[in-house]
Amino acid sequence: MMDGKRRRMGLLVAVMAFLPVAVAASALTELPVGSVIACEGGYKDHIQGMACDGKAIYWSFASTLVKTDLQGNLLKSIPVPYHCGDPCWVEGKLYVPYGGGAWNREIGNGESRNFIRVYNADLEWVKEYRIPEVVYGAGCVEFHNGRFFVGGGLPDGKTENYIYEYDENFKFLKRHVIPFSSSLGIQTIKYAAGSFWLGCYGKPNFCIRTDEQFRIQKRYEYATTVGVIDLGGTPECVKLLVAWHIADPVLKQNKAKAIVVAVENGKFRRK
Repeated sequence: MMDGKRRRMGLLVAVMAFLPVAVAASALTELPVGSVIACEGGYKDHIQGMACDGKAIYWSFASTLVKTDLQGNLLKSIPVPYHCGDPCWVEGKLYVPYGGGAWNREIGNGESRNFIRVYNADLEWVKEYRIPEVVYGAGCVEFHNGRFFVGGGLPDGKTENYIYEYDENFKFLKRHVIPFSSSLGIQTIKYAAGSFWLGCYGKPNFCIRTDEQFRIQKRYEYATTVGVIDLGGTPECVKLLVAWHIADPVLKQNKAKAIVVAVENGKFRRK
């Protein structure tokens, strides 16, 4: 009983640490560092990523897509195939990666069941694209300069990670090799202030910053593994909205919040 009570108290303390500022802005870019947005509701699976269209936030919970307003109030949620990852918003459409079949192990293209599913702003299905080149499991997608970039799973023992580049119609163009190791590959990918930001699992979880050719610029011991949204800034001071997973052991649900951070002088700061 006491161990369970301590765990619940620890969770409460962790949650309270992310409640410094109320959200009351018409645009995410207006929010000061330290602002927090709580996604309304609880879900079966944990948060995998986020995207924003300027009017709403889209949260991916592995088997549920959730749309909220900029304050986190629920607008719509839909069940989706497992396992949906970190999405991106492009010209009126939400692009969501799905990893099917074997994850984090060596397989051939013929076994790959990875694809990108496209939804409109009302979370209605539009189309989907198969991406068999992503053989270890598709987990995240980003769009930049007319190209889509997909990351995902990785077998144990690998000392390099991979990003798969596609054109606007998901015709495969190139596989980028990035010389660093991580647990289960690249979980999130976002482009902000001239750099790609890659969220990775580890001990502790961490973030890799690269240039546009995926050459490593910086490693940060800060978790960006379950969602990032670009809020503007400069290469010297980048502003990001970073998601945080919260498990509710009492209700047996998964929840999410996101905090506005600034990245400057080689560090993430929350105030």
